[in-house]
Amino acid sequence: MPTNPRQKPDYNRAMDEARRLLNQFGVVEPPIDPVKIASSLGIRVNFVTLSADNRNVSGFYDPADNAIYVNEAEYPKRQTFTIAHELGHALLHREWAMSEDYKVLMRDPEADTSDPIEKEANAFAAHLLVPRHMLAKYWDKMAVPSLSEMFAVSNAMIGYRISREFDESSATA
Repeated sequence: MPTNPRQKPDYNRAMDEARRLLNQFGVVEPPIDPVKIASSLGIRVNFVTLSADNRNVSGFYDPADNAIYVNEAEYPKRQTFTIAHELGHALLHREWAMSEDYKVLMRDPEADTSDPIEKEANAFAAHLLVPRHMLAKYWDKMAVPSLSEMFAVSNAMIGYRISREFDESSATA
C-alpha cells in the first residue's frame, strides 16, 4: 500500500528496508553500489541528458519501465544518492509512483522538503549508502572528507549521518 503523502514518514521502515537489502546482497564494506543493487532487483538505471527545462531534476523512478533515470550532468556523488533515493521510491512507494499523486520534483534548495514520502526515500538512501554499522567502524578515526570518499557520498551526507547516529559535534571534523 502506498504511503499517504499526508502521513508522517516511516523512518524505521526505510531503515529496515535498507538493512534488508544490504543483508540480501551480502554488502559488508563501503562503498555501496546502488546501481548494482537496483540491477540485481531488475530495476534498470539509465543516465540521461535532460532538457534545459528539467536541468534541476536529479532523477526519477518510472514504475511503468521499472527504471531509474539519473541526470548525467550531476556530479557522481549526487548521482549515487539520487539512485539510492529513487530505489527507495521503487521499493517503498511503487504504488504511489504509479498513482496520479506522483510528481517529479525539481532540486531546489529553497523548496519545501517536508513531504513525508521524500523524507522516507531520503532516509532509505542515507541508511543504504551509509549504514550505521559500517560508519561506526570509522567515524571517530577518519575526517569527513576521507569518509566521504570511502562511502562515495558527499561530505554533507557523512556529516548528516554522523550527527544522526553519533555525536553532532563530530559531524564537522
